[in-house]
Amino acid sequence: MIEPECFNETDKAAIRRKLTTAVKLLKNNIRPFEKYPEYRLLIAGDTYPGIWLEHNQDNYFLADYDPETAWNSIRFFMARQREDGLLPFMTLTHEQSQFWHLQTVWAFTRCAYEIAKKINRPKADLEQIYRVGAAYDLWLEKKRDRSGSGLVEMYCEWDTGHDNDKRVTDGGIPQTCPGNDAANMPDLEVMPILSVDLSCMRYGNLDALAELAEALGMTEEAKMQREKAIRLQEKIEELLYCEEDEFYYDRSPQGFRKYRTEHITRVFLNRVCSQERFDRIYKRYFENKDEFAAPWPYPSVSLSDPSFDHTYPRNSWGSNSQVLTALRAMLWLDYYGRPEEKRRLLLRWMRALLAPDNPFVQELHPLTGKTPTVIIKGGYTPSLLLFLLGAGETGIEIDY
Repeated sequence: MIEPECFNETDKAAIRRKLTTAVKLLKNNIRPFEKYPEYRLLIAGDTYPGIWLEHNQDNYFLADYDPETAWNSIRFFMARQREDGLLPFMTLTHEQSQFWHLQTVWAFTRCAYEIAKKINRPKADLEQIYRVGAAYDLWLEKKRDRSGSGLVEMYCEWDTGHDNDKRVTDGGIPQTCPGNDAANMPDLEVMPILSVDLSCMRYGNLDALAELAEALGMTEEAKMQREKAIRLQEKIEELLYCEEDEFYYDRSPQGFRKYRTEHITRVFLNRVCSQERFDRIYKRYFENKDEFAAPWPYPSVSLSDPSFDHTYPRNSWGSNSQVLTALRAMLWLDYYGRPEEKRRLLLRWMRALLAPDNPFVQELHPLTGKTPTVIIKGGYTPSLLLFLLGAGETGIEIDY
């Protein structure tokens, strides 16, 4: 259990001062793109000068302040979809879109649909989201299931965005797919790897497609997508869940790859497991100070996992607590009935971000709350958004 934070009037005065900076930096991270001048898009920060598919949740939160820019992100990815259905994982401000790997976490269709509902986009936009999401799902089905398992396979380290994590490097796994094309699998003994988080992402995509089809009155399509989602969910439970450990693991031809990492949160994010299953996992791992209940949660790897990197290097999903994990937790803690824990997590990060030596960084040392990262000039967008959420939670009005 995360310890509660209490902010006094002195703290709140400091929050107000830093909030002005946070809003200014967030607005400054909305940029024109040289190759696509018709868009202004929210970048991840000056160290990451571009738009990433794994950052699509950033725009969900931005929609509360700047709905036009948030929707631009969705339009951009839909317009850049490859003819075969693959979505780009990234586009830098000065380059063309890239398709080296998947690098996606919260299902695109779910994110796009939630933003569209939040800002009341017209029916034509919902129809386009459905077409794009359905084409992406078919790409995953055709190109990332060589084993015929029904699950989505991981082919490279950056497929899941878990940089420098042994779970996605062990066995000689390369950073990107061969030929810089997400359809290509490397020739390795550990391949293909049946992926927990990518399979859950696809489930979330199908679940959103079914919901979207129902909203559009597409009864047969809704039924088809719901049936596909159910079959996939059953396969995830059958092949990737370890009853003894009460944990979901990737599976290679050699068996379970037993790394206890934050990939488990992506099961929650895409609403794959039941409430009962969630409650058991959460109690065992997220209320345990030897696992994910670190002083500065949530570490990228369980504190007691043998693969935990005790050198705490920068940009490490092998140890550090990532702001992306905390921001995404805002999307699943409520869903699984943990509003108080959501508040405690948010305010714990707020305490770290309020520190004078923390200019909106991307990760924290899970035991000390310090940052091992190179400072991101201009501020890291997920940290800026989390700070705005935290300020609101303390009762401070956001003047955007």
